[in-house]
Amino acid sequence: MKYLNQIILLTMIILYPLSHYGQERIIWTNFQQLDSLLSVAPRETIIFIHTDWCSYCRKMEKEVFTKKEIAELINDSYYLIKLDAESVEEINFDQHTWKPQSFKKQTGVYHPLASILLTNQKMIFPTILRYDKTFRLKSIKQKYLSPKELANFLR
Repeated sequence: MKYLNQIILLTMIILYPLSHYGQERIIWTNFQQLDSLLSVAPRETIIFIHTDWCSYCRKMEKEVFTKKEIAELINDSYYLIKLDAESVEEINFDQHTWKPQSFKKQTGVYHPLASILLTNQKMIFPTILRYDKTFRLKSIKQKYLSPKELANFLR
């Protein structure tokens, strides 16, 4: 019986890497890096706005952004940024410092940068913003996108 726990633990250690087999990794960037990246190598930018409590956001991160076709499409042609709409982190971007309203994370208290990016839009999660190479808003989707819908949105 004492060896049963060790066998289970060893099996889990061996099988865990297989659960990620075939999943591609997206190269995420952040706002601090984006200014430099756009000046050196202009690309379109995708901003994925989410919250911790949003089940559809987590589903997209786990089931959509890990698909090989999606990861290759994004990594080859886009900069991808993940923004927690309720973040309590200070963000430096576009020669501005965006400070959170609160230093304690609270549901419904949105980061000023998220509010500005979603000006004239409802706070619906997930939201995907697509910007051109000069960082002008091209299109927006405010819902869960399947891998096929996201690929169509990006093409």
